Amino acid sequence: MCAEFCSAGFAQNCKSSGAPAWNESVRYVVADCAAEFPSPNKRLLLKFASDGTMSIKGMTVHLSVGLTVPTIMVSWSPRSDAFFINDGEGSGMTSAFRLFRIGAKRTYEDKAIEKAAVSLYRRRIGCNRSALDPDVWGFGWGDGGKQIYLLVQATVHEPCGPPYGFISLVVRT
Repeated sequence: MCAEFCSAGFAQNCKSSGAPAWNESVRYVVADCAAEFPSPNKRLLLKFASDGTMSIKGMTVHLSVGLTVPTIMVSWSPRSDAFFINDGEGSGMTSAFRLFRIGAKRTYEDKAIEKAAVSLYRRRIGCNRSALDPDVWGFGWGDGGKQIYLLVQATVHEPCGPPYGFISLVVRT
């Protein structure tokens, strides 16, 4: 009986994988569900296996830290030269912004934008050193992929600034 209901539950959840998150360009990745996201130019295919591993057909993806599905959102650059992931680190109550750039032979993670957004927020809010870094969410692309729109906000636990504190940034890629 459980097998019947459990498999029906997973099938139901998998229908949400790939659904729009913040807007049409940002998509959910659902735990235990395989998902594929073609690049806008259709030359690359970003894949998430049901175990949460990520790959791009024909290319190696170098992750500094692994992803924790179920709390991931993904978005391709309109130029197909990068994508970002909002990594909820398993809880969905936080977000680490992770930008991946597509090189000639490999895909690699670029942490510069996340670090700059966190640093700017901490300086602007005047965070205590013991406070956790703010959450950084990507929510879209501008100027044909030359810009990324970010939301930076205080964490739920040990926040840097007031719980309602947030800023929005437009960052050049």
